Amino acid sequence: MENAPAMAGLFIAGFVALRLMEAAFIVLLIMRIAAAVRGRSDGALETAGRRFAAGEITEEQFRRIRDVLDE
Repeated sequence: MENAPAMAGLFIAGFVALRLMEAAFIVLLIMRIAAAVRGRSDGALETAGRRFAAGEITEEQFRRIRDVLDE
């Protein structure tokens, strides 16, 4: 059993590595959810802004959309 300390060390290192990967996964998941929630809140105004910039709608139409969304 002279390899027991080395095996224990490998077990501990594996356990720590697994916990670090779990923590990283949770952080990434929370960041992705937060980004999705943030992006959803002003999506309509961003879409209208892109359409106005592309010339698909007039300035008057853009202002009307913005005013409706601000209400």
